[in-house]
Amino acid sequence: MKRATPSTRLRIYDVLPHEGDPAQRWEMHQHGTRQHTYFGTQREAIAAAREQAQTHHPARVVLHAPDGFAYREFTC
Repeated sequence: MKRATPSTRLRIYDVLPHEGDPAQRWEMHQHGTRQHTYFGTQREAIAAAREQAQTHHPARVVLHAPDGFAYREFTC
């Protein structure tokens, strides 16, 4: 069985609500890393996640509700 190499591994970008500063209500981060980027709107966070996903193909963007439930996913 072939193993995925680091360059072909599927990357997952999570977009989820962030509590705290009202100017930073949404966060986007690559699953499995400690880097978080914060945005004022969900639309901005999704756009950034899509841009990252398209740059690092293959990738998936996962949108989370305030309770943590993943309610939508799409692959780029």
